[in-house]
Amino acid sequence: MNSYSVIANYYDKFTQNDCDYTRWSQYLYDVAKQCGAREVVDIACGTGKMTALLSNMGLRVLGVDSSAEMLNAARAKCRATFVLQDMRKLVLPHATDMAVCVNDGVNYLKPNQLQPFFCRVAASVKSGAPFVFDVSTAHKLRDVVGDNVFFWDGERETLLWSNAFRGDRVEMDLTLFVEENGLYRRSDERHVQYVHTAESIQNALVSAGFCLQAVTDDYGKEPTCDGLRQTFYAKKIQ
Repeated sequence: MNSYSVIANYYDKFTQNDCDYTRWSQYLYDVAKQCGAREVVDIACGTGKMTALLSNMGLRVLGVDSSAEMLNAARAKCRATFVLQDMRKLVLPHATDMAVCVNDGVNYLKPNQLQPFFCRVAASVKSGAPFVFDVSTAHKLRDVVGDNVFFWDGERETLLWSNAFRGDRVEMDLTLFVEENGLYRRSDERHVQYVHTAESIQNALVSAGFCLQAVTDDYGKEPTCDGLRQTFYAKKIQ
């Protein structure tokens, strides 16, 4: 099945210990405040965890995602506006003050889709607007996630996550078992995440009309050679 369809109702449980959305949202809010941004588009917003946090901080947020199931979960969190849309075909009714793409959304783009996506973002934000996003690093995809098997076991749900590293990408097969009336229902879906180097990202940003402001580890931390998540802060050239 399509990515983020069968696991949508359980996604927040599976990621509650892996992602520091509260600290990430403060980093994003600080950027918004510094740049005078009041309206933000949250691209690949998923279940709306970041959308809700930014909305609660007083920003107007538009959440965009390609999974109807994930957006259903997002709508239950806050009163932000949500749009069902593929990030690769991003089109907004008007330019916003800022764009964000949190928690690996960019890793789902193939290498030849990177620059076209950045062009879509550039067309969706105002001149001088900040664009902040993260990617899982090559080290994480190759040495931590790749060729490994993980599991999450809850009271009624069990997730098996089997990965294979294929040079420029990780192919992820997820199997979910949910207990219903003493029986277990099985569902499967596949995810593919691609490796993007800092150099390829910077080149694509510049080509799309952005100027890179900063690269940090995990939203504001000092970069290291074994970091798992890189954060890119760029601005649309005026």
